[in-house]
Amino acid sequence: MVRRRRLTWKVAGFSLGAVLVAGVTLLWTDRLDLSRMAATRLLDRFGLGPVGLTVSRLDLFGLRAHDISLYGGAIRVADLTLAYDPLRLAAGVVDEAGITGLQATMAAAGGDITVGGVPLRFATSPAGGSPIGGLRLNAIRIVEAHVAFDGPTGSLEATFSTDLALSGADIRKASFTVDLTVPVAGANQTMHIVAPELALSSPDGGGLRLGFDKLTVQPKDMPWTVDDLGGEILWRADQLMAKIDSGIVNSTLSPPSLVPLRISGDATMKGAQIDFAAHAIGEAPGGKGKINLDAEGRHDRASGIGRSSVTVAPVVFRVGGLQPQDLFPAIGNALSGLTGSAALSGAVTWRGATLSPALILRLADVAYAPEGARLSKIHGDIKLTGLWPVATAPGQVLNGTVEAGGMVPSNATLIFHLLPKPAMSVESMRMDFVGGQMTASPFVIDPTRPNFETVIGLRQIDLATVFKIINIDGLSGAGRVDGAIPLAVSSGKVVIRQGKLAASGPGVLQLRSDVLPKQITEAGESMGLALQALADFHYDTLAMDLAESPTGDGTITLRLQGRNPAVLDGRAFNLNIMLESKFDRLIDLVLRSMAVTQELLRRTTGSTQQ
Repeated sequence: MVRRRRLTWKVAGFSLGAVLVAGVTLLWTDRLDLSRMAATRLLDRFGLGPVGLTVSRLDLFGLRAHDISLYGGAIRVADLTLAYDPLRLAAGVVDEAGITGLQATMAAAGGDITVGGVPLRFATSPAGGSPIGGLRLNAIRIVEAHVAFDGPTGSLEATFSTDLALSGADIRKASFTVDLTVPVAGANQTMHIVAPELALSSPDGGGLRLGFDKLTVQPKDMPWTVDDLGGEILWRADQLMAKIDSGIVNSTLSPPSLVPLRISGDATMKGAQIDFAAHAIGEAPGGKGKINLDAEGRHDRASGIGRSSVTVAPVVFRVGGLQPQDLFPAIGNALSGLTGSAALSGAVTWRGATLSPALILRLADVAYAPEGARLSKIHGDIKLTGLWPVATAPGQVLNGTVEAGGMVPSNATLIFHLLPKPAMSVESMRMDFVGGQMTASPFVIDPTRPNFETVIGLRQIDLATVFKIINIDGLSGAGRVDGAIPLAVSSGKVVIRQGKLAASGPGVLQLRSDVLPKQITEAGESMGLALQALADFHYDTLAMDLAESPTGDGTITLRLQGRNPAVLDGRAFNLNIMLESKFDRLIDLVLRSMAVTQELLRRTTGSTQQ
């Protein structure tokens, strides 16, 4: 009886052992399907479904899954590997995780970020708290992931790689490299972003906090970088807050278009509305001065419309002190010796990727002395309508004083606008000379095409001033002259085309005989009387024809009617006299003015477009 009982227990024990072995064998054999089912159910519970995946390896030291699909395919992962130690895994620690072939498609809808049509939510599990509980991932490597985002203002794409560690909902020891493509000013721009130090955590009060330091942003097609960017981004249930504690904006041109700018600022997003404020300061070498910029504004994500006020405090330039090239090195010495102040204020609005600046550049008491001239008391408010490159509205007005060519100081007015080509369109130019005016008809100065034509108009100009302008030595006089001098500028040469001037009334002219050709001075007694009369000729009418041949030889034909009271008892003379002139002074003034303007445009172009 006892023996039979023992046999029965042995049979039962053997049978139970066989069942356990068979069960374990069955579980181990089907472990891949079971793990796939368990992972699918867990991910579905967290709202990531429909879920699809295949587990290709599972053992005591690791797991490998592939063809992972979340949100019905809106997120895909080609391959996922986990490496762990069984004892540490029991304590909730995974040693390494690798993710390759991550593809995600997201969109903005109704103020939410959606994945597969489902609003994205952070750090919540069915029981509350982190979806992965206390799990810790010591090292995660994501290689060449690609994310596409469709927003109200266009599409955004990012390709990135990252190394990080995960503890519960906290990410630590993260480094991040991403190529981000976003629409800017109607075209896609790619930015290369490197973040060597990132940390994601759950602060007290809920939400997520992303801290970053030493971050670098390098736009691919813009001559700028942002370096050493540090700050944080905080997500809460109803808003997102970003704060930039420090950063430096650098020009990548050589020489740079602007000194480095130290930046700081903050932004808050609540619903579809973003409010922001920013401050930038750039200091000239040697402590000569600085430029301060402040901006604040609002952007509506739903409509893509935004507005920002912009203020740059007055920058004061002094001889021996701060100069434009100290703040804008690309300008070089083109504006050396400039004095006065410049300030900027106004607003920039945008709709989608289209910027609409409405800024005022205010110049006050500016003085500048290019070679052969001096400009002073320059003042005016210039309305900027473009920033990249700089452009203005038509009808911009600058007033000032001009001293050039040995002439008396004259008040001048320039009406112009800057074209985004870039080029300067001179709508009109006026200089006041001793009660008269000199004007120029419209023309365009283009640094890539230095050809233009204009007509210099003279109205009631003092005759002595005219003789200085056209550079006739030994010729002087008094009276008022009207007329026009057509000019053509081509490849650095100025040609005078059939200029005609006439006195508006009687006056006096003096001509020294030593400036006349020998064929005139040695022409006989009658011509000798005429030369005597020209020493103090009181004209009733005076006309001048100015012309220049293709070889550059210039001539002035004087047609005079009048008399010299001391010659032949004031007998009347009708004289036609041809004089030679290179028009050097007029040509020099035109070329210098054009050269200075072209050089400034060229350097400004280089500082904004390279």
